[in-house]
Amino acid sequence: MRATNAVIVASALVAITTATCGCSPADDAESRDPTVIIHSTQFATAPTLITDLVPTPEQLTALYNATTNYSIREEDRALLLDGPSGLTLPIARAWGAQPRPQYIQFTALELVGPDKINATGPGRVEGLEPYPVGPIPFVRYNNEWKLSRAFVCGKLFLAAPQVCD
Repeated sequence: MRATNAVIVASALVAITTATCGCSPADDAESRDPTVIIHSTQFATAPTLITDLVPTPEQLTALYNATTNYSIREEDRALLLDGPSGLTLPIARAWGAQPRPQYIQFTALELVGPDKINATGPGRVEGLEPYPVGPIPFVRYNNEWKLSRAFVCGKLFLAAPQVCD
């Protein structure tokens, strides 16, 4: 009885091994595991709103660079431009879609009027040496400092004039 069970188990193992090996050629270099591509659903956070009477160059640097950071949600980038968000959303979308946005590090601020500041500093685009940038205007809108929508629209005039109508 034991010998019969052992033969049955051995035969079953041989059959399983033969079937498995017969289906998988030894020279098959391609993996049978499916490839999984994971896309993040997390967005970067926008910088904190600037409510100081006079912002610092570092605060304006973070604000400006966030406006072109496509990993920040469009709705959040729209809040960084002056004006109602319904008006600034298409502008933020076009502004953030630049193929090679420049990174700016503001080093100097100039108060040019009530609730208006111009910022200057070195800028750079990927692969290029730093170059002087500015003045770039920021305005105080609803007690928060924002990048001037008029400035952005001036830069988008040729690329996406319809968003600033």
